[in-house]
Amino acid sequence: MDSIELGVLEACHEVVLRQRELLPYLAETLKVAEDRVFYTWAFRQCKQHGDLAGTDWVYFFHGLECDLKNVTDGRFLRIDFGPHGRVDTFSAWGVLQFVMTSIPPWPEFPQLKACFAKGAPPFDQYSGALDKMVPIWDRLEAKGAFEEADPSLVELEAQHTSRGPDGLRYVRLPPELPEETQVDCSVAGRRQLSRYGLQLLEMHLTNRCPITRGATSTV
Repeated sequence: MDSIELGVLEACHEVVLRQRELLPYLAETLKVAEDRVFYTWAFRQCKQHGDLAGTDWVYFFHGLECDLKNVTDGRFLRIDFGPHGRVDTFSAWGVLQFVMTSIPPWPEFPQLKACFAKGAPPFDQYSGALDKMVPIWDRLEAKGAFEEADPSLVELEAQHTSRGPDGLRYVRLPPELPEETQVDCSVAGRRQLSRYGLQLLEMHLTNRCPITRGATSTV
C-alpha cells in the first residue's frame, strides 16, 4: 500500500475523531442527546443552520449530513451520519474536504493536499478534485479497507428496492417499519474502516512518529 493510500486511511480515522469531538457541541446546541442529533435533523425538528455556542464553528444540515465550518481559520468537517446516529462513518467527498482544510490544531496532510488539489493554495472545502480522490478510494475499497456501516440494513433495503420503467431505482420500505429504521436504511451503506483497514492504519502509525490523537480538545 503506497503513502497516498495510507494517508487517506489516516485522514478517514481523523475525520471520525473530529466528528466525535464536535458532536457534543452540536448536540448541546440542538438541546438533544448526541445519538439524537441525526434523527432531530432527519425529521426536521431543528434549525437547518446556526452557530455552535461558545465556539468559532457554524453548522449547516443538508440531506442526511451536516457541514461544520470554523469561521476563523477555515477548517471544515462534513459529518456523514451512520445508522442510529453514529459518527464513525464517512464519504470520499467528506474526507477530501477535511484533508484540504485541515490545519493546526488538527493534523495537516501536505502530501494529500498536493496530490488532490485543483490548483494552488489557499485551499477551502472546494479545493480538492474528487476525480483525483476516487481512484485512491476505489483501490482502498478493493483491498478491503472499508466496510458498510450496517450490512443487515443494506440487505433490508435491497429487498424492497426495484427498478421502475423509467430506469430509476425505487425504495419502498414496509410502512410498519419504525421511521428511525427507515432513515437508518438510507445511510447503512456508508463506509467505515474495516478491521483490516484499522490494522493497516495501526501498522502505518507505528512506523513513524504518530500525531497526537484526541488527547485534548482541538476545537
